[in-house]
Amino acid sequence: MIAPRPLKNSAEIASPQGETIRCDIRAPAGSRSLPVVIICHSFMAFKDWGFFPFVADRIAGEGFVTVIFNFSRNGVSGDGDRITDFGKFSTNSFSVELGDLGSVVKAVRGGGLAAGSGDPGRIVLLGHSRGGGIAVTYASRDPAISALATWSAISTFNRWTPRQLDSWRKAGYLSLGAGGTAGVLSLGRGILADIDERLPEIDPVSRAAYITAPWMILHGKADVTVPVREANTLFGASPKGRTELVLLKAVGHLYNARSPDEDHYTTINHVISLTVDWLRGVTR
Repeated sequence: MIAPRPLKNSAEIASPQGETIRCDIRAPAGSRSLPVVIICHSFMAFKDWGFFPFVADRIAGEGFVTVIFNFSRNGVSGDGDRITDFGKFSTNSFSVELGDLGSVVKAVRGGGLAAGSGDPGRIVLLGHSRGGGIAVTYASRDPAISALATWSAISTFNRWTPRQLDSWRKAGYLSLGAGGTAGVLSLGRGILADIDERLPEIDPVSRAAYITAPWMILHGKADVTVPVREANTLFGASPKGRTELVLLKAVGHLYNARSPDEDHYTTINHVISLTVDWLRGVTR
C-alpha cells in the first residue's frame, strides 16, 4: 500500500535582518505532535532545487513534519527556480545563514511554523554540504535540538587558498564565474569577514565538540566535492557515544540524484531510509 502524499503548505518568516525566509512545510494528513525535521540546503542550491523536495516529501511520508526553507540571501527571488539576485547572493555569509536557521527554529518552537502537526519540543536539523556545516554550528549553540543529521557536510567554512583570500581582500569580492568580474556571481566581504574575524567561533570542526544532541554523519566515499576526510574530521572532533559515522561506498556528493533519471532515486532513497531509521531511534 502506498502512503498518501504529505500535505504541503508554505509560509514566510523574517530573518534577523528583516529579510524574507520562504518555507515549505510538509506533514502527513491528520498528524499531531510529530518530530520536526528542518532541512538546510547546500551552497548555490535552494529549497526547490534537485532532490530537496523529494527528500522533504519522503521524510514527511515516514511520519515526520519537514520544514525546508530558502536562506534569505541565497539569491533566489520569490519561489524561483534559479539564482537571479546576484547582488543579494554576494552579501550572504555564514553568519547570515546561522541567523536564518535560528529564525526558522524559533518559528517552529513558537508555533509560527508546523503548528499542531509538529512537536516544538522535538526539532531535528538535517543539512547537506554547506547546509550541513551550518546545521553543525547552530546545533552546537542550541542544546535543545533533539537530533542532528548531516549529509556530505563540510568540516570547515574556510575553503579557499591563501592566494584566493588575498585577492578577495584586495578586490572586495571573489568571482565565481569566468572573467573574474563582480558583475555576475561573486562572493562579497561578508564571508571574508567570517573567515578573517569569526572562524574559530563558527567553524564546524571547532564547534563539533559542543554538540549535545545525537548526531549522524553520513558521507559518500566517492565524494569529490567534499572529500570523505571531512566526515572523518567531524567525527574525530565530535562527542563519542552520541555520534554515528555512516560511510557509503561508491556514492558521491549528490547521491546519484542530480536528476530522477540518474539512478531513479535508488541511492537517495537508501540515504533517506538510513536517516529515517536512525531518527526513529533518537526522537521517541
